[in-house]
Amino acid sequence: MSLQRDIAYFFRPRGIAIVGASKTPGKIGHEIVRNISLSGYPGGIYPVNPNSDSILGFKCYKSVGDIPSLVDLAVIVVPANLVENIVRDCVNKDIPAAIIITSGFSEIGNKDLEERILSIARSRLRIIGPNTFGIYCAKSKMNATFGPNNVLEGKTAFITQSGALGLALMDWTTEEKYGVSSIVSIGNKSDVDDADLVEFFSMEPSTKSILIYMEGLKDGRKFIEASEKAIRKKPIVVIKAGSSKRGAQAASSHTGSIAGQDTVFNAAFKQVGIMRAEGMTQAFDWMQAINENPVPLGEDLVIVTNGGGIGVLATDKCEALGLKIMDIPDDLSKELRVIIPSFGSVKNPIDLTANADDALYGKVLRILVKNRQVDGVLALFCQTANIDPILVAQVITDLREKEKLRKPITCAFIGGHLSQIAYSRMLEKKFAAYPTAERAVDGMYALISRYRQLRHPAGS
Repeated sequence: MSLQRDIAYFFRPRGIAIVGASKTPGKIGHEIVRNISLSGYPGGIYPVNPNSDSILGFKCYKSVGDIPSLVDLAVIVVPANLVENIVRDCVNKDIPAAIIITSGFSEIGNKDLEERILSIARSRLRIIGPNTFGIYCAKSKMNATFGPNNVLEGKTAFITQSGALGLALMDWTTEEKYGVSSIVSIGNKSDVDDADLVEFFSMEPSTKSILIYMEGLKDGRKFIEASEKAIRKKPIVVIKAGSSKRGAQAASSHTGSIAGQDTVFNAAFKQVGIMRAEGMTQAFDWMQAINENPVPLGEDLVIVTNGGGIGVLATDKCEALGLKIMDIPDDLSKELRVIIPSFGSVKNPIDLTANADDALYGKVLRILVKNRQVDGVLALFCQTANIDPILVAQVITDLREKEKLRKPITCAFIGGHLSQIAYSRMLEKKFAAYPTAERAVDGMYALISRYRQLRHPAGS
């Protein structure tokens, strides 16, 4: 069986058994059944609990073997000492995939039990876990987790080694209007690991980018080889925890994996083109830009703003990141000078001044995105008394939606309540929008990095 088909059972199961399902709200076995049901999952839902007749309206079975229908995925929520027998039942029923939610294995030193489970599974049953919170898959309408049930659909596959952090981020992504194609909590990585999932998501049409929270690797070579192949198709961003000595020790005790020397990870990531983010905000800012923009055709960038100060801040940030702020050529300068007031600047950054209205902002952006010498635009807006940021947001969205103009644009809306509304609307319309100029620059940096990756791939 191919890995692609193997792993697909986790994300496109035709039937799910929840072993250890519970009638009691708040218990993990109850919340998983509830989430699968609420997410609109169209396949069979089969709670397994020998002491219940039904749970949340679904018929309950005494064992996995009693389920008369096809089951592709088992979600196991029983105590650790019972997991061994449940895995054996899954193998006997020819279930191809299992998520072991239960903790109490190698992460606390109980490696023998974990190895016995793998021995039972052999090549017949693929396992994610133990010590996970489950899987979410937008296209399958499947939320087989005990996390929030209102996750937004998007283009990023998020793989996390930390359960608690992953659960918190499920809420955070919704609050920040970030969408995901899948979320996978891989826990101890006893069987399916980062490399398997990177290979799978590199071929998955609903996924445009891959984000990994990583504490350590058990097979670094396998991961680097999988990433080198995948990155030709999709960008990979890694948040690698455990960069300090104490952090590495904490990571090792958390999931039982080896954090390793940070310099080794940095060198390996750089070799294959993996982008390493400093934290969650930066990682999702990068993803927002990558997911919602075409890859630029070059590195010549233009900053346009109605506030000189944020233009300077953005320029400083660009220079620090090695981004190219192009010199405005004479023909473009003349075209801009016709519409920009004499007290404004047509140098880069282009400063429309605080007197600019949404109409002027729109005219300038239209010229820039049509100009073939400009490879990307950073549109930075400061809220003033004479311009409505919501109108500016509408101007930018119209450029793409009505005029069908496609060029990388990252935006910043800085100000009070109206700017926040404009920023939120831009996110809802799938634009790379941010609340600060520096984060808009960070988003553009991700796009230029992707351009460089594709122009000079690893090994070329």
